[in-house]
Amino acid sequence: MDVTPSHSARQAELTTLFSGQLKSQLQALDSVRQQAVKRLFIGCIVVPLLGLLSFAYAQVNYMGPELIFWVVGISAMLMYWLVASKWSAYRQGYKTQVVGKLLSTFNRSFKYSPSGEISSVKYKESGLYRRAYDRYQGEDHVTGKLGKTQLEFSELHTQYKTTTTDSKGRTRTTWHTIFKGLFFVADANKHFKGKTYILPDSTGLFSALGKSLGNLFGTRDDRVALEDPEFERYFEVYSNDQVEARYLISPALMRRLLAFRYEADARVALSFVGGQLYIAIPTRKAYFEPKLFKPSVNMDVIEEIYQDLEFITGIVEDLDLNTRIWTKE
Repeated sequence: MDVTPSHSARQAELTTLFSGQLKSQLQALDSVRQQAVKRLFIGCIVVPLLGLLSFAYAQVNYMGPELIFWVVGISAMLMYWLVASKWSAYRQGYKTQVVGKLLSTFNRSFKYSPSGEISSVKYKESGLYRRAYDRYQGEDHVTGKLGKTQLEFSELHTQYKTTTTDSKGRTRTTWHTIFKGLFFVADANKHFKGKTYILPDSTGLFSALGKSLGNLFGTRDDRVALEDPEFERYFEVYSNDQVEARYLISPALMRRLLAFRYEADARVALSFVGGQLYIAIPTRKAYFEPKLFKPSVNMDVIEEIYQDLEFITGIVEDLDLNTRIWTKE
């Protein structure tokens, strides 16, 4: 049984929710937001003022710059903590009290964990990003069912680090992003015999290196040649089961993937592994986040969260996952 209301029904329920209990909760949260903003403005005045006073004092008493650094540094850290503590309280309250309710209104089956994430096991099983990571972070984990499709998604950010040493023996650690965006796992309703990967077509550096992405997925023989030049312009397909790969990647799916890529404007990647379909959508957008300088009691912010949800869950419709063209074996 589908527990997802229609778009018009959701809009009506959203308006009712906003005008009722949600509005009073937003008003209470907004007082916390205002305190964070006030502390930020006070800090922008106090820290420079203390810096000027300490500079004047140092000049009069013929002191070095150490006093200035200490005064500015300590006052800046103190003000940062005062602002961050209020902002953290506001952000946590907003996600727990507001976003959680919006998600349940959007779909009754959705369960939301603001600090949760797609498990690292599933990230690795997808095979989409094989570079070993040194840092794995995520948030806004959602699980539920859309139509016949069981799914989960969250924001993810994986990174690896490099350490360099200069001529004076000083070490420097640099963090590099492997993946940052939305990571989506859906029940494909079939246990796949092989492993099939649909990757963004390699361009630029990768092209100059002779399509080196192929080296990540085995020999060049694992490349699946398809008869759609537009699809192959944007995607590369690799599989250890050529027959199954062609069965999975139908002309209809290729059209939907192209349309989704245009709409999302992202180098989306997919894999069919085990009984799951994995989808990675690189994006810089932070979903379900409140705005520090926007009043909480604002229907536009609530509608923006709904639009984000419609985009994310629209993947099921865009890729026609509910048609269930595959069956369990």
